[in-house]
Amino acid sequence: MMAFDSSSSVSTLAPSTVEALRASLSTSVARGNHGDDLHQVLCRAAEEARVKGIHAERLLVMLKDIWYGLPQVSGARATDTENALLQELISRCIQEYYSL
Repeated sequence: MMAFDSSSSVSTLAPSTVEALRASLSTSVARGNHGDDLHQVLCRAAEEARVKGIHAERLLVMLKDIWYGLPQVSGARATDTENALLQELISRCIQEYYSL
């Protein structure tokens, strides 16, 4: 008897959306703040997640994976600025996901 593989039924964001998020977040880390471009990318990701039935919690996990996968963030000790950026990212993602 084989165990159920839930990974095959989990939806993910399109590669183009992931790349747009990665680029926007990389710029945010370099600047030390989130730019206006993040709003558009988060709106796109939130809409895609809702359409694909991806729950907000799963979207947040994906965003954090992207965040911690950034070369500027991975392997480095988090600064207060990076922690603040991550917290703002999470808040903005939740806001966009639940907006109409």
